[in-house]
Amino acid sequence: MSGPELFPLPAGLPVPKDDGAALHLPGLRMPRVMLWSTRDRQIDVAEASRGRAVFFFYPRTGRPGEAVPEGWDEVPGARG
Repeated sequence: MSGPELFPLPAGLPVPKDDGAALHLPGLRMPRVMLWSTRDRQIDVAEASRGRAVFFFYPRTGRPGEAVPEGWDEVPGARG
């Protein structure tokens, strides 16, 4: 079992319109970018993406004892 059978979507979701903006991506190499993970180690995104991988990118997360940048709470979705 795989695909839609394994992870069914709720009925009535709007179908996204494919604007073609990502048509150039298949076959391109992922650039070597080192990013910090939630496990406090650096990950080479290019290396990790050689196999099946899912990445979640967050622009910033809060840290105990550290104030959020001015205007942060006005950013839609910034607080989760």
